Amino acid sequence: MDTLEFGEGTPIEQFFNPYQVSDGTIFYLKIDRNSSIYVLYNGQKVTATESWDGEIYNYECFGDALYFSTNTKKIYTATFLPPNDLRITFIRELEKGENFDYRMLLRRTINGKEVNYRACDDPTNG
Repeated sequence: MDTLEFGEGTPIEQFFNPYQVSDGTIFYLKIDRNSSIYVLYNGQKVTATESWDGEIYNYECFGDALYFSTNTKKIYTATFLPPNDLRITFIRELEKGENFDYRMLLRRTINGKEVNYRACDDPTNG
């Protein structure tokens, strides 16, 4: 039988929540009127420049990116390129009739059928 041993980790700043993407990067996300995103790399804090419009509203990890939306109905990604590039990219605006179902899962009606898809998927395919 294997035994897991735990050690003391890096403390998380108050009001920040960690989200890990598939490459192992952990994004620390703060959601309020002063939204903020950062990563820790080799003990150094790398903070994203707030280049998004509005307050962060929804968020979820898909692949190597943190996807998030704002209260202005815009979708962005945060990706980390070591050692110090925390990049925010505008993806698109929500389309007419498109709604959030849960976090970054979206829903809309196409040809009379209700379809669900992730924010990282092409909405034209559903």
